[in-house]
Amino acid sequence: SIYIGAIYVPPQSIPPFQLLSKHLNKRFYIFANYNAKHTDWKCSKNNTSDVHLQNSLESTENELIIPSKATSKRSNAIIHFGITQDASGWISEVLDEGTSEHFPVLIQSSLTIDGTSTFRKANWKTFNFFLWLLNEYWLSVVYNLDEQTFFNLFSAFLSALWDRCSTNEKICDYRPPWPPHLVLLAKSTNRARRKYRRNRSLVSLQNYIILKEIFSTERSHYLHIKMEQKTKYMMHDQNIWKFAKPSFHCVTTPFRGLKYGNEKINDSEKIVEILANHYERHISESDFDMDNIAHTESIINYNHIKYTPNIPLDPISITKVTNEWNKFKAKKVIR
Repeated sequence: SIYIGAIYVPPQSIPPFQLLSKHLNKRFYIFANYNAKHTDWKCSKNNTSDVHLQNSLESTENELIIPSKATSKRSNAIIHFGITQDASGWISEVLDEGTSEHFPVLIQSSLTIDGTSTFRKANWKTFNFFLWLLNEYWLSVVYNLDEQTFFNLFSAFLSALWDRCSTNEKICDYRPPWPPHLVLLAKSTNRARRKYRRNRSLVSLQNYIILKEIFSTERSHYLHIKMEQKTKYMMHDQNIWKFAKPSFHCVTTPFRGLKYGNEKINDSEKIVEILANHYERHISESDFDMDNIAHTESIINYNHIKYTPNIPLDPISITKVTNEWNKFKAKKVIR
């Protein structure tokens, strides 16, 4: 399994080293704005966050996925990087563009994915719906537990809910990547655009226009080939129904009367009387067979519940709630 995460460390705060120790002997990649400054990272001075981070790296022998240029526009500091167990093959590049106080960082991974692998696809609408349902419960629990207990409990709940709201899809159903030559051409075009924005020279503009035209032509050709392959596949056998999904709409015909037995009634008063009698029987108390033991027991139990005083239920302990959530984790998810 591979664990990839992203966090944010506020200024003058200590990084969450419990996350690093939790995945110490696993393949993990944690990217963040650590707000940690060190002279080895081309910063003018060290800060408190860096001292703790540097000690953690030395003790755990973890490595950094760090760019060679400053990532902050306000200072010559590299504060955006990743921490991993093995950084071999990873490339981090700072893009000289953007309007925020930080430069965007492009990270190229050395990971490869097998064509038969699966990925987790979460239904975020269902996930959000369950959070909305349990919002009031969590607001009441947060004041009855200490901070660390609530954090652990809520994290376990989110993990279990994520598993339940996710399915494993084949990697071939995911968006396929561009071919390598098209990716390199797109990078060259973006690099030429950034160069023109910096110096505003005519030569840079012409170079950018030429590369953009070449890239547009190659991309159109690539998409055209994909569309032809898709069309050819759709025309074979009945594959068209793998893409086209028929939709049926309810159509209500005009009301021309009520068929009652063998006659058709058009009188409004008679129609209302028939419907009233029908729904009156429908919502009335059910008739049951006194000779049927199952019917009799059900009526007795119903009367017990009906005349039971309104007494609040016994409170459910946090231990029982935690055990129920741990049962959700029995579902195996292929990462």
